[in-house]
Amino acid sequence: MLFKNKLSQIILFLFVGVISISQSFAAGVGINATRVIFNEGSTSAPVVIRNSSSDDSYLIQSYMTNDRQQNNSVPFEVLPPMFRLQPDSRSEVRIVEKVNGLPKDRESVFYLHVRAIPASSASTESKANSGVIKIALESAIKVFYRPKGLSSSAQQAQSGLIFESAAGGLKVKNPSPYYISLSKLSVGNKAIPLSLEKNNAMLAPFSELFYATPVNKGNVSWSTINDLGGFDAHSQKL
Repeated sequence: MLFKNKLSQIILFLFVGVISISQSFAAGVGINATRVIFNEGSTSAPVVIRNSSSDDSYLIQSYMTNDRQQNNSVPFEVLPPMFRLQPDSRSEVRIVEKVNGLPKDRESVFYLHVRAIPASSASTESKANSGVIKIALESAIKVFYRPKGLSSSAQQAQSGLIFESAAGGLKVKNPSPYYISLSKLSVGNKAIPLSLEKNNAMLAPFSELFYATPVNKGNVSWSTINDLGGFDAHSQKL
């Protein structure tokens, strides 16, 4: 009985990664964006969180980090940091800049985390007493801080990647001040696997990545994720 009572109090936090506009998490809770562009000079950036469940309410907790997993100090805060989201409703949180000490010659990237915790009610309390485990799910999307006056545009940066054949693979250079997120990459019709785990799906400003591949000649095709979360296709001959 003691084990059963303790078990009923466990909350499991499961990280589910970046979601698309049409996807959801926590049985109906979703974010109406896949990324946020915070332009220099803006006072805040809004993000809409929705609950499409007709029965369940959730406690929504939102916070920012400067990487995907650690809760580090960042120059932004999310308001409100916690609120109750009723069934069949949506609410807005705002990312607010606290202090600006970020680089002016390139973008900076952060992560907005949204955690949905099943809200307690008379019925859920009754279930909890029966040993039901509450599960809280979390999603994260990228927040790009974009200074004014950057050279070129984000669209030009995405199409302007530089590809070079290298021993055992392909070298990709990003000469721009923008972060570039890749959704697909192939050379000579040979697809190169991209994943968050491999940390090879996003190129930082003024950086380069090496992709191991047996094919490093031919037509290079890549797809990038634009500011609206859509996909843009590009290609060049190598």
